[in-house]
Amino acid sequence: MIQSLYIFQSNSKNLLYNKNFQSDEKMEMFSSFFSALQTFVSELTESSTESLSTIELGEYIVLISRISEVSSDLVIIIDSEDIKEAQKLIPKIIKVIMSHEDLFTNWDQEPEKLEMFDLKIIQLILSNKKLISESSLTTNQSSILKSIWEQKGALSEQLRENLFSKREELTTQYLIEENYLKKYEISKKLIEISEKLRDDEKFIEYQTEAKSLRDEIKDRKLRLQYYLDMVKESLGFSKYAETYSYLYSFCLKLKNFAESNIIEKYKAIAKTVLNRDKASKVEFRQAVREISMIEDEINKILAVKV
Repeated sequence: MIQSLYIFQSNSKNLLYNKNFQSDEKMEMFSSFFSALQTFVSELTESSTESLSTIELGEYIVLISRISEVSSDLVIIIDSEDIKEAQKLIPKIIKVIMSHEDLFTNWDQEPEKLEMFDLKIIQLILSNKKLISESSLTTNQSSILKSIWEQKGALSEQLRENLFSKREELTTQYLIEENYLKKYEISKKLIEISEKLRDDEKFIEYQTEAKSLRDEIKDRKLRLQYYLDMVKESLGFSKYAETYSYLYSFCLKLKNFAESNIIEKYKAIAKTVLNRDKASKVEFRQAVREISMIEDEINKILAVKV
Protein backbone atom coordinates (compact mmCIF):
# COMPACT_ATOMS: atom_id res chain seq x y z
CA MET A 1 0.00 0.00 0.00
CA ILE A 2 1.05 3.58 -0.61
CA GLN A 3 1.23 5.17 2.83
CA SER A 4 2.28 8.74 2.02
CA LEU A 5 3.14 10.86 -0.99
CA TYR A 6 5.15 14.09 -0.90
CA ILE A 7 6.36 16.61 -3.45
CA PHE A 8 9.22 18.88 -2.37
CA GLN A 9 10.78 21.80 -4.18
CA SER A 10 14.28 20.60 -5.14
CA ASN A 11 16.21 23.74 -4.24
CA SER A 12 14.41 25.04 -1.15
CA LYS A 13 13.08 21.66 0.06
CA ASN A 14 9.76 23.37 0.76
CA LEU A 15 6.84 20.97 0.89
CA LEU A 16 4.61 21.69 -2.11
CA TYR A 17 2.13 18.87 -1.74
CA ASN A 18 1.49 15.89 0.47
CA LYS A 19 -1.10 13.17 0.68
CA ASN A 20 -1.18 10.80 3.65
CA PHE A 21 -3.35 7.75 3.13
CA GLN A 22 -4.18 7.51 6.82
CA SER A 23 -7.40 8.26 8.66
CA ASP A 24 -7.86 11.82 9.93
CA GLU A 25 -8.02 10.42 13.45
CA LYS A 26 -4.59 8.80 13.10
CA MET A 27 -3.16 11.95 11.50
CA GLU A 28 -4.29 13.99 14.50
CA MET A 29 -3.38 11.41 17.12
CA PHE A 30 0.12 10.85 15.76
CA SER A 31 0.80 14.34 14.41
CA SER A 32 4.29 14.44 15.98
CA PHE A 33 5.18 11.13 14.35
CA PHE A 34 4.06 12.30 10.89
CA SER A 35 5.91 15.58 11.39
CA ALA A 36 9.11 13.67 12.20
CA LEU A 37 8.54 11.47 9.15
CA GLN A 38 8.04 14.47 6.88
CA THR A 39 11.22 16.10 8.16
CA PHE A 40 13.12 12.88 7.51
CA VAL A 41 11.95 12.47 3.91
CA SER A 42 12.74 16.14 3.28
CA GLU A 43 16.30 15.51 4.47
CA LEU A 44 16.49 12.45 2.21
CA THR A 45 15.69 14.53 -0.87
CA GLU A 46 18.40 16.98 0.12
CA SER A 47 21.03 14.26 0.33
CA SER A 48 19.85 12.37 -2.76
CA THR A 49 21.88 13.01 -5.90
CA GLU A 50 20.32 10.37 -8.13
CA SER A 51 17.20 10.68 -10.28
CA LEU A 52 15.72 7.70 -8.41
CA SER A 53 16.66 6.64 -4.88
CA THR A 54 15.37 3.77 -2.78
CA ILE A 55 15.75 3.83 1.01
CA GLU A 56 14.61 1.18 3.46
CA LEU A 57 12.54 2.42 6.38
CA GLY A 58 11.78 -0.53 8.63
CA GLU A 59 9.09 -2.55 6.85
CA TYR A 60 8.59 0.23 4.32
CA ILE A 61 10.44 1.64 1.33
CA VAL A 62 10.96 5.32 0.53
CA LEU A 63 11.11 6.00 -3.21
CA ILE A 64 12.51 9.38 -4.30
CA SER A 65 12.08 10.50 -7.90
CA ARG A 66 13.70 13.74 -9.05
CA ILE A 67 11.58 15.59 -11.63
CA SER A 68 14.00 18.12 -13.09
CA GLU A 69 11.39 19.63 -15.46
CA VAL A 70 9.54 21.12 -12.49
CA SER A 71 12.51 21.26 -10.08
CA SER A 72 10.69 18.98 -7.68
CA ASP A 73 11.20 15.70 -5.85
CA LEU A 74 8.46 13.11 -5.63
CA VAL A 75 8.66 10.97 -2.49
CA ILE A 76 6.50 7.89 -1.92
CA ILE A 77 6.44 5.71 1.18
CA ILE A 78 5.26 2.24 0.29
CA ASP A 79 4.92 -1.18 1.94
CA SER A 80 8.08 -3.07 0.98
CA GLU A 81 6.14 -5.89 -0.76
CA ASP A 82 4.44 -3.35 -3.04
CA ILE A 83 7.57 -1.76 -4.45
CA LYS A 84 7.11 -3.19 -7.98
CA GLU A 85 3.56 -1.90 -8.20
CA ALA A 86 4.70 1.50 -6.94
CA GLN A 87 7.49 1.69 -9.51
CA LYS A 88 4.89 1.08 -12.24
CA LEU A 89 2.74 3.85 -10.79
CA ILE A 90 5.46 6.50 -10.47
CA PRO A 91 5.60 7.38 -14.23
CA LYS A 92 1.81 7.90 -14.15
CA ILE A 93 2.11 10.21 -11.13
CA ILE A 94 4.89 12.14 -12.84
CA LYS A 95 2.67 12.46 -15.92
CA VAL A 96 -0.05 14.05 -13.75
CA ILE A 97 2.54 16.38 -12.24
CA MET A 98 3.78 17.40 -15.68
CA SER A 99 0.20 18.07 -16.82
CA HIS A 100 0.06 20.62 -13.98
CA GLU A 101 3.57 21.92 -14.55
CA ASP A 102 2.58 25.55 -13.95
CA LEU A 103 1.53 24.74 -10.38
CA PHE A 104 5.04 23.67 -9.51
CA THR A 105 7.14 26.05 -11.57
CA ASN A 106 5.15 29.08 -10.35
CA TRP A 107 4.26 27.94 -6.87
CA ASP A 108 2.44 30.71 -4.99
CA GLN A 109 1.39 28.75 -1.90
CA GLU A 110 -2.31 28.80 -2.73
CA PRO A 111 -3.50 25.25 -1.87
CA GLU A 112 -6.88 25.73 -3.56
CA LYS A 113 -5.10 25.72 -6.92
CA LEU A 114 -4.08 22.14 -6.21
CA GLU A 115 -7.63 20.82 -5.86
CA MET A 116 -7.87 19.39 -9.38
CA PHE A 117 -4.35 17.98 -9.12
CA ASP A 118 -5.23 16.42 -5.76
CA LEU A 119 -8.33 14.78 -7.24
CA LYS A 120 -6.32 13.23 -10.09
CA ILE A 121 -3.71 11.87 -7.68
CA ILE A 122 -6.37 10.30 -5.47
CA GLN A 123 -8.14 8.77 -8.47
CA LEU A 124 -4.84 7.39 -9.75
CA ILE A 125 -3.98 5.76 -6.42
CA LEU A 126 -7.48 4.35 -5.95
CA SER A 127 -7.44 2.88 -9.45
CA ASN A 128 -4.72 0.45 -8.34
CA LYS A 129 -6.46 -1.82 -5.84
CA LYS A 130 -3.21 -3.60 -5.04
CA LEU A 131 -1.96 -0.40 -3.41
CA ILE A 132 -5.03 0.08 -1.23
CA SER A 133 -5.42 -1.54 2.18
CA GLU A 134 -6.12 -0.76 5.81
CA SER A 135 -2.47 -0.89 6.90
CA SER A 136 -1.05 2.14 8.65
CA LEU A 137 2.38 3.56 9.31
CA THR A 138 1.37 4.12 12.91
CA THR A 139 1.14 0.36 13.52
CA ASN A 140 4.93 0.17 13.24
CA GLN A 141 5.62 3.61 14.64
CA SER A 142 8.43 2.50 16.95
CA SER A 143 10.37 0.54 14.31
CA ILE A 144 10.04 3.38 11.79
CA LEU A 145 11.36 5.93 14.28
CA LYS A 146 14.31 3.66 15.09
CA SER A 147 15.01 3.19 11.37
CA ILE A 148 14.95 6.96 10.83
CA TRP A 149 17.37 7.61 13.67
CA GLU A 150 19.72 4.79 12.64
CA GLN A 151 20.30 6.62 9.36
CA LYS A 152 21.42 9.77 11.15
CA GLY A 153 24.79 10.44 12.72
CA ALA A 154 25.48 9.57 16.35
CA LEU A 155 24.89 12.20 19.04
CA SER A 156 27.87 13.51 20.98
CA GLU A 157 27.97 12.51 24.64
CA GLN A 158 27.80 16.16 25.69
CA LEU A 159 24.71 16.83 23.58
CA ARG A 160 23.07 13.66 24.87
CA GLU A 161 23.75 14.68 28.49
CA ASN A 162 22.37 18.17 27.85
CA LEU A 163 19.22 16.76 26.29
CA PHE A 164 18.69 14.28 29.13
CA SER A 165 19.14 17.06 31.67
CA LYS A 166 16.67 19.32 29.86
CA ARG A 167 14.13 16.52 29.54
CA GLU A 168 14.40 15.73 33.24
CA GLU A 169 13.82 19.39 34.06
CA LEU A 170 10.80 19.60 31.73
CA THR A 171 9.39 16.32 33.07
CA THR A 172 9.39 17.78 36.58
CA GLN A 173 7.63 20.90 35.31
CA TYR A 174 5.12 18.76 33.42
CA LEU A 175 4.20 16.72 36.49
CA ILE A 176 3.50 19.75 38.70
CA GLU A 177 1.93 22.02 36.06
CA GLU A 178 -1.85 22.28 36.47
CA ASN A 179 -2.57 24.65 33.60
CA TYR A 180 -3.46 22.46 30.61
CA LEU A 181 -2.30 25.02 28.05
CA LYS A 182 1.15 25.32 29.62
CA LYS A 183 1.25 21.56 30.14
CA TYR A 184 0.53 21.03 26.44
CA GLU A 185 3.39 23.34 25.44
CA ILE A 186 5.74 21.39 27.74
CA SER A 187 4.59 18.09 26.20
CA LYS A 188 5.54 19.37 22.73
CA LYS A 189 9.04 20.22 23.98
CA LEU A 190 9.34 16.77 25.54
CA ILE A 191 8.38 15.18 22.21
CA GLU A 192 11.01 17.27 20.44
CA ILE A 193 13.74 16.34 22.92
CA SER A 194 12.77 12.65 22.84
CA GLU A 195 13.07 12.76 19.05
CA LYS A 196 16.54 14.29 19.31
CA LEU A 197 17.49 11.62 21.85
CA ARG A 198 16.08 8.97 19.51
CA ASP A 199 14.00 7.57 22.34
CA ASP A 200 11.01 5.96 20.62
CA GLU A 201 9.27 4.90 23.85
CA LYS A 202 9.27 8.39 25.35
CA PHE A 203 8.47 9.97 21.98
CA ILE A 204 5.32 7.82 21.68
CA GLU A 205 4.46 8.29 25.37
CA TYR A 206 4.59 12.09 25.21
CA GLN A 207 2.81 12.12 21.85
CA THR A 208 -0.06 10.19 23.47
CA GLU A 209 -0.07 12.62 26.40
CA ALA A 210 -0.20 15.57 24.01
CA LYS A 211 -3.14 14.02 22.16
CA SER A 212 -5.02 13.57 25.44
CA LEU A 213 -4.36 17.18 26.41
CA ARG A 214 -5.45 18.42 22.96
CA ASP A 215 -8.74 16.56 23.29
CA GLU A 216 -9.35 17.94 26.77
CA ILE A 217 -8.55 21.51 25.68
CA LYS A 218 -10.84 21.31 22.65
CA ASP A 219 -13.66 19.82 24.72
CA ARG A 220 -13.24 22.43 27.44
CA LYS A 221 -13.28 25.26 24.88
CA LEU A 222 -16.61 24.02 23.52
CA ARG A 223 -18.09 23.84 27.01
CA LEU A 224 -16.80 27.28 27.92
CA GLN A 225 -18.34 28.75 24.78
CA TYR A 226 -21.67 27.05 25.57
CA TYR A 227 -21.84 28.45 29.10
CA LEU A 228 -20.75 31.89 27.91
CA ASP A 229 -23.48 31.91 25.24
CA MET A 230 -26.04 30.94 27.87
CA VAL A 231 -24.75 33.67 30.20
CA LYS A 232 -25.31 36.30 27.52
CA GLU A 233 -28.70 34.89 26.52
CA SER A 234 -30.06 34.70 30.08
CA LEU A 235 -28.72 38.16 30.84
CA GLY A 236 -30.50 39.51 27.76
CA PHE A 237 -33.80 38.13 29.11
CA SER A 238 -33.05 39.45 32.63
CA LYS A 239 -33.01 35.91 34.02
CA TYR A 240 -30.37 36.79 36.58
CA ALA A 241 -30.54 33.55 38.59
CA GLU A 242 -29.77 31.62 35.39
CA THR A 243 -27.03 34.10 34.52
CA TYR A 244 -25.42 33.41 37.90
CA SER A 245 -25.72 29.64 37.45
CA TYR A 246 -24.23 29.62 33.94
CA LEU A 247 -21.44 32.04 34.86
CA TYR A 248 -20.54 30.01 37.94
CA SER A 249 -20.41 26.82 35.82
CA PHE A 250 -18.25 28.75 33.37
CA CYS A 251 -15.85 29.56 36.21
CA LEU A 252 -15.61 25.91 37.24
CA LYS A 253 -14.68 24.95 33.66
CA LEU A 254 -11.92 27.56 33.69
CA LYS A 255 -9.94 25.54 36.21
CA ASN A 256 -6.66 24.33 34.65
CA PHE A 257 -6.87 27.14 32.07
CA ALA A 258 -6.89 30.54 33.77
CA GLU A 259 -5.17 32.01 36.81
CA SER A 260 -7.14 31.81 40.06
CA ASN A 261 -7.49 35.62 40.29
CA ILE A 262 -9.33 35.68 36.95
CA ILE A 263 -11.68 32.88 38.04
CA GLU A 264 -12.39 34.66 41.34
CA LYS A 265 -13.09 37.89 39.46
CA TYR A 266 -15.74 36.17 37.34
CA LYS A 267 -17.26 34.52 40.42
CA ALA A 268 -17.55 37.96 42.03
CA ILE A 269 -19.31 39.27 38.90
CA ALA A 270 -21.72 36.32 39.07
CA LYS A 271 -22.57 37.13 42.70
CA THR A 272 -23.14 40.79 41.83
CA VAL A 273 -25.65 39.79 39.14
CA LEU A 274 -27.40 37.35 41.49
CA ASN A 275 -27.58 39.91 44.32
CA ARG A 276 -28.38 42.86 42.07
CA ASP A 277 -30.90 44.24 44.62
CA LYS A 278 -28.10 44.68 47.14
CA ALA A 279 -25.65 46.13 44.61
CA SER A 280 -25.65 49.75 43.48
CA LYS A 281 -26.69 50.59 39.92
CA VAL A 282 -23.08 51.47 39.16
CA GLU A 283 -21.86 48.09 40.43
CA PHE A 284 -24.51 46.22 38.46
CA ARG A 285 -23.78 48.11 35.22
CA GLN A 286 -20.08 47.44 35.73
CA ALA A 287 -20.80 43.72 36.20
CA VAL A 288 -22.81 43.63 32.96
CA ARG A 289 -20.01 45.50 31.18
CA GLU A 290 -17.46 42.99 32.51
CA ILE A 291 -19.57 40.09 31.25
CA SER A 292 -19.58 41.59 27.75
CA MET A 293 -15.75 41.58 27.83
CA ILE A 294 -15.30 38.00 29.05
CA GLU A 295 -15.27 36.38 25.60
CA ASP A 296 -12.39 38.55 24.34
CA GLU A 297 -10.44 37.98 27.55
CA ILE A 298 -10.91 34.22 27.41
CA ASN A 299 -10.00 34.02 23.72
CA LYS A 300 -6.65 35.62 24.55
CA ILE A 301 -6.08 33.09 27.32
CA LEU A 302 -7.03 30.14 25.07
CA ALA A 303 -5.08 31.41 22.07
CA VAL A 304 -2.65 28.46 22.15
CA LYS A 305 -2.96 26.48 18.93
CA VAL A 306 -3.70 22.79 19.48
